[in-house]
Amino acid sequence: MRGFFIGRLLGWLGEDWGVGGVVPGSVARLLRDVGRFRVRFLVAGFSGWPDAGNVSTLTVGYLKDKLEAEKIWEMGGEEFYTLTSTRPYVRISGGVIRDLKPPTTELYRWLSPMGDKALLILIGGEPSINWGLYVERILGVCSEAGITKIYMVGGVLDSVPHTRRPRISAVVNMEHLREEVRLFGLRPSEYNGPSSIHSYLMMKAKERGIEAVGIWGHAPSYVNMPNTMVALHVLRKLTGILGVEVDMDEMEENARELEMEVERMVSENPELQRLVKVLEKSYEEEEGSPSYIS
Repeated sequence: MRGFFIGRLLGWLGEDWGVGGVVPGSVARLLRDVGRFRVRFLVAGFSGWPDAGNVSTLTVGYLKDKLEAEKIWEMGGEEFYTLTSTRPYVRISGGVIRDLKPPTTELYRWLSPMGDKALLILIGGEPSINWGLYVERILGVCSEAGITKIYMVGGVLDSVPHTRRPRISAVVNMEHLREEVRLFGLRPSEYNGPSSIHSYLMMKAKERGIEAVGIWGHAPSYVNMPNTMVALHVLRKLTGILGVEVDMDEMEENARELEMEVERMVSENPELQRLVKVLEKSYEEEEGSPSYIS
């Protein structure tokens, strides 16, 4: 009853926020349409700390664009971001300030033309404050749409060479999911240290019985550019898991261009050449075979 009265109060103040006051009523109606589909997933990508090499935003952004997903909600601003750490985006033309856009998180919806599958795609900056409320909003979205599984994409810097197939690891929030990610060729993560919003969201999702899988692309630490090579392989893995098809041509071309640029950079730097050889040897010893990028 408390949630009902909060929702009514927010409705009187302006936007109808539906039961519980977590998701605006207008958005909740669109989310409930998702519940009609047999297969429903939420896919999330966050910029910032969990986005090394821009692997997360490149992968999830490309998926959203190629599926032509519909934007249905935007949340953010000073409610979730400290603006001195996550700066607003400003547009100045002819010396006149034209626009100022605060950091946000955007929610998109894709409904399969075949009528069997629906995706919600969440893209935004990792929040710097109010993680509890932020995650409550995301889980509220899941509740409204009847979603019981979340996939998150992240990027991490690693001591790996660019000349080998990118390493992709996984974190799950329930024991039985370990077998699923193993079948898709993802290695289980081993890590102790500071966490991202991924871990917080996964733990809170588990409390509600929602499955969550984090897919992490490992980017070479010496490549200081958006890593489309790693993003391409993560995208292939993600679309295979989701069971959706997207045109990879643009990402493949971008990956080839980056590979040529990195090869040029390495060829001009003897110290970097030595580093790559050391990383290749270590990679092959750990993986058992030199799986070249294909």
